[in-house]
Amino acid sequence: MRAVDAVTAALAARGGAAASFLVGEPCVAPPAALREAFVRAAADGTYHYPPSAGLPRLREVLAERHHEGGARVAPEQVVVTAGAKGGLLALLAALLEPGDEIIHPQPCYPAYPAMARRLGAQPVAVPETGRGFAGWAQAVADRIGPRTRAVVIASPSNPTGTTLAAPEAESLVALCRECGVRLVCDEAYADFRFAVGTEALAADFDPGRGTVVQLRSASKSWALCGWRLGWVVADAGLAARVAARHAALLNPASGPVQAALASLPEVPADYLDSARTAVRRRLDAVHGVLSERGLGLERPAGGFYLWLEADRRLPGVEDIGTSAFCLSAARDAGVGLWPGEDFGGPGHVRIAVTSPEEADWEASLEALVAVLAP
Repeated sequence: MRAVDAVTAALAARGGAAASFLVGEPCVAPPAALREAFVRAAADGTYHYPPSAGLPRLREVLAERHHEGGARVAPEQVVVTAGAKGGLLALLAALLEPGDEIIHPQPCYPAYPAMARRLGAQPVAVPETGRGFAGWAQAVADRIGPRTRAVVIASPSNPTGTTLAAPEAESLVALCRECGVRLVCDEAYADFRFAVGTEALAADFDPGRGTVVQLRSASKSWALCGWRLGWVVADAGLAARVAARHAALLNPASGPVQAALASLPEVPADYLDSARTAVRRRLDAVHGVLSERGLGLERPAGGFYLWLEADRRLPGVEDIGTSAFCLSAARDAGVGLWPGEDFGGPGHVRIAVTSPEEADWEASLEALVAVLAP
């Protein structure tokens, strides 16, 4: 059982949250062009199973979007999956045999170690070492062994917001290439990079696409969490293996949803700029007010989250633990916070600034401050 499950149960017992900072859902509406495309797709009689690797038109559209660093991506290098999480499962199933290893940051998105263990592999945690993952490549190099098959990293990170700086991205690509392991880049939050020096992606340093594998999602970039649509970008050989594993483990992503996302070229060019502005405004607001109260929060370089070192910043938390603190906040004040234990970061709390509805934002911020910095 996850620590957060007790928090959600406590909020449900109250009849709902007064202020939820739990789930990383975007604080903007999906593009109208995609919503309208879904209505058309749902009405046009497309009810059959889509191809296992995704609708050809959608693969073409997504391939075109991945020309960011100048390296051309072909549609056969794109596999459409049942969410980025489904893509991660299919990818790890294609890469791992029992007894193999993956390396991941600590803290991290909990699916990385959980999926590795389910596949009979061993997750190896390497703690974050600084801003922009400074020095992390060397720490990873010290842990790579004969059974290491992949390094899995999210940039921006869930939960910390740490985002790969260009020199570290280049070092990781070079290290993984030299050692013959894949660098799996979870880029669910890649459209929400804010810090100078994080403009480059690891894939930009791997023009042949033989080392870097990208995981992407429609959930964050276009506020389509409920569509459960993701994709994997890899070299053609690995992409074919991922498609085969995905077909064996999961049904294809919804056909009408795929058809609707193929209308991405119709989305106004400024949509993502507006979404970034909305997220950054909230990050700045929470970071500012809590910093004024002396909580010493690190300003995240990207993503949707603030990562609070609660056991050192909040009185009494070290004595009871962050899970108990978050449970108390939910039960007594109706404020939803995610305990860091679930991410491999005990003593910390994750704050999802995008979770409250816009109409409830000011009241939610006040409730958060009352719990964290009364």
